[in-house]
Amino acid sequence: MDPEILRAAAAAITIIGATMVAANLNARITVCGFAIFTVASIAWIADGVLEGKTSLVVQNVVLLLINVLGVWRWLPRAGKEAGAI
Repeated sequence: MDPEILRAAAAAITIIGATMVAANLNARITVCGFAIFTVASIAWIADGVLEGKTSLVVQNVVLLLINVLGVWRWLPRAGKEAGAI
């Protein structure tokens, strides 16, 4: 994959995830934002590996773990909201 395309996609995905989490409209949107952030972290890790950028890889491995924690914490709330509708 072309690194420029990978970086552009990772940046766009990061912006979408950040917007969804920051909006905090409801738990379902927030959990989706964290899930999208997880995809973005994986894309940034791939870019870091391809480009030999250790700091980018380390940073996004940590962010990946944080995002997985976010999904894990918000998923039950999203389920409760879905059941309440």
